[in-house]
Amino acid sequence: MHAAMRGKPAALVLLTALLGPVPGGSVARPPGAAPPVLSSPFSAIAIHVDGAMEAPWLSAPPVRVETVSPPGGGAPAAGPSARGEVRSLWDGAHLYLWIRVTDDAVTASAPNPVDRDGVEIYLDFYNDKMPKNEEDDALIRISSSGELSGAGPYAERLEAFAAAPVPAGADETGGYAVELALALGGLPKENGTALGIDFAINDAAPPENRRRFRIFWSDGNNRGLDDNSGWGELRFSGRDSKSILALDTYLLRANIGKAEALPRGIWREEAGLDRALAAAREALLVADQEVIDGRAARLGDALAALRRSGKFPDPFDLPPTLHLPDPFRFRNGGRVRSAGDWDRRREEILELAQYYEFGPLPPPPRSVKGTAEGAAVAVAVEDRGRSASFSGRLSLPTEKGSGREAPYPVVVSIDFRAMPGNKVLLDSGYAVLSVPYSAVASDDDARTGAFYTLYPYDVAAGADTGVLMAWAWGASRALDALGDLAARDPALGRQLDLEKAAVTGFSRCGKAALLAGLTDERFGVVNPGASGCGGAAPYRYDSFGNTPYRTAPFGNVYPWGVSTGCEVLGDHVRHQGHNSNEMLARFLNPGRTYKTRTPGYGERLPFDHHELIASIAPRAVILTAAFDDYANGAEGDSIGMEGARPVFEFLGASPRLAFNLRTADSGPSRMGGHYVDEDQTRRLAAFLDMVLRGIPLPRDARAALYSNPYIPAYDLYYGGLKTMMPWRIAAPPPAGGSPE
Repeated sequence: MHAAMRGKPAALVLLTALLGPVPGGSVARPPGAAPPVLSSPFSAIAIHVDGAMEAPWLSAPPVRVETVSPPGGGAPAAGPSARGEVRSLWDGAHLYLWIRVTDDAVTASAPNPVDRDGVEIYLDFYNDKMPKNEEDDALIRISSSGELSGAGPYAERLEAFAAAPVPAGADETGGYAVELALALGGLPKENGTALGIDFAINDAAPPENRRRFRIFWSDGNNRGLDDNSGWGELRFSGRDSKSILALDTYLLRANIGKAEALPRGIWREEAGLDRALAAAREALLVADQEVIDGRAARLGDALAALRRSGKFPDPFDLPPTLHLPDPFRFRNGGRVRSAGDWDRRREEILELAQYYEFGPLPPPPRSVKGTAEGAAVAVAVEDRGRSASFSGRLSLPTEKGSGREAPYPVVVSIDFRAMPGNKVLLDSGYAVLSVPYSAVASDDDARTGAFYTLYPYDVAAGADTGVLMAWAWGASRALDALGDLAARDPALGRQLDLEKAAVTGFSRCGKAALLAGLTDERFGVVNPGASGCGGAAPYRYDSFGNTPYRTAPFGNVYPWGVSTGCEVLGDHVRHQGHNSNEMLARFLNPGRTYKTRTPGYGERLPFDHHELIASIAPRAVILTAAFDDYANGAEGDSIGMEGARPVFEFLGASPRLAFNLRTADSGPSRMGGHYVDEDQTRRLAAFLDMVLRGIPLPRDARAALYSNPYIPAYDLYYGGLKTMMPWRIAAPPPAGGSPE
């Protein structure tokens, strides 16, 4: 039932008897204290989800939700009107929750769901207490009037929900009740089974209609889905051997949904899947748990047996490599021994990366035209009988401001919006073309924008290009448009040196900048900023966990702090699947997304991202990161650099690989984190000068760009470079010279 329901008058009698006075605000749970436990007794009586308390709920012991926390954090505050209690039951197929909130000023009219009076339920189905947003973690938010929102895989487990007003009585405060049923398929149906769980009450108030307080059950320091380690536990109890479990069809329905959603025509064997799917559909009409479970398992096996057809092996047929793959070894086992061999190996890596992760990059389009109006530059592309366009912003330096004469090298900056060029770069004599990524391809599963107008997304046709590759394509087309403009406008042409170009981007745009440099050799300098996982950092190593299977303690310790890890392969697939193609998800191990035999993920991936960096050589790469930017995970970027270093050495291009690390906070808030400071940008400009203008690096920039403070962490957590890159000992010898 997906609507708000009114409570029954009979339920009010039960409520009055069960609810006593609610004590005042409490403090958060002390560090190290055991998590609170909510007991969930077995119920053989069917529960009708309508927001009203019925007789079976009398057997469920309540827990209080009363730890007050202002929404902005800080010390607990007095003043919220809301408190609550929670009860739970289970019947074998469903987990039931009933939440009663006392609140003398209920409001649910705010446009933002978090600003409405309502409840939040945090669920960790595996109860593994990890400081990581995992595939089993979900947030369900239900307002006092029954509006539903949330995050994570909540919709697939939520079977029914309702909200009902509870009028004030002589002995109690009014408020509302929320009731819901969650599918338990896949969990042990026995006493003692535990789920991680927490509850929060959002307390809003008119006339602002904004949330003033959050009231928690387990801990006022709840960090949401980013960390479930502080949540409490819900434990099944009360079932005896004679109790009959409710019929559970969740796994059967889930597997049917997966099979029906699969694109067809891309698998080597689909007949077996079709037979298992037909049998599973028949089982939906059968009231026999053994038959249901058998058909669900058969269909699950058929799904697991599917293998993609195509040029390369299916990801599940690839062998694991528990260290960084050897960039000098061809797929056929041959070795790179010359620069010509490396050119061929580079093409192989690029082909593998497109096939297994990013999707295909279309050949150069039929036509690219540029038009300018003031600083705005429109990029019009025609290809395959279609046309599309997007706009950027061109900023030009001046001879007076930069002390440099035209023509100026060009930096293509992939940005979140079209913006003026960075002042440090302009003052250093670089033209900056800002390309807004969302105009090229939307940052979501809708796959709209100029790229997808030209090249519609089609998995069955092999046209499943992810948005990172689309944004990289946009950087190249922007450079094409400048070339067209310069050719038709001699005055502009005299301002731009398009033979000397660089590409940059930050965060997800940094990932795209790496791809742009990988796929377009016109970019002589490639600057991925804070690109992390899916960018410069290899999947196989992540500071989130230094032991396989993600066992505690979590995080790597450095002299300047502790990293609990950044994005990993599972995050891309679950939260940002549009970044990549459909194939990448098949590199997650079955069952648990975060189960792996390495300190990272993607162990069957036939390449890793150090090889993407290496494939740009002998052109230049400068990685920008920060020691305390744990959203990026600078350690991972440094590992990508070290994995690429032997290739740069082999090609005589060692000085063209640099690590622009911020090692002290210089931000305006002195808080560090996810940004690039001015010193880093000055070092980038100096590096550009070295590569594109032949100007030697200043001594301080050289000292900063060619050091790596993470080397001790490799020894401590991963066994050192010999373990991480055992092929280094057999790498071809470095070239005798250097291009600098």
